[in-house]
Amino acid sequence: MAGKDNLTPFTSDNAKEMQRKGAEKRKENNAKKKLMSQIYAEFLEKEYNVRQGDKERKLTGAELVNEVMRRVLARGDSSSVSLLKEIREGTEGNKVQLSGSVETKLQTTEDRIKAFEELMK
Repeated sequence: MAGKDNLTPFTSDNAKEMQRKGAEKRKENNAKKKLMSQIYAEFLEKEYNVRQGDKERKLTGAELVNEVMRRVLARGDSSSVSLLKEIREGTEGNKVQLSGSVETKLQTTEDRIKAFEELMK
């Protein structure tokens, strides 16, 4: 078999090194996810001045997201699919900071739906 001589045996030292590297990468990815969740939570808490035609009105972040989502989903194109994917990835199994400083581990679909509804209020 060609190339069989080039293979190095897998040792426990190799396994430990790969596990260490995997743990570091996982830790880094989790930190990024937590940061993005915090950014989303902060965005939803603020108020924004939104101009629609000649009128300007104040909307909370949640109201603004709701308005944008309604418009994007009504189009029914690839942007709609991307938006739904982003929402799923942003809420599935991550810690989401709800009103106040309560952090909840979202484990079931029902928990995720309740948390998303609370964020959208």
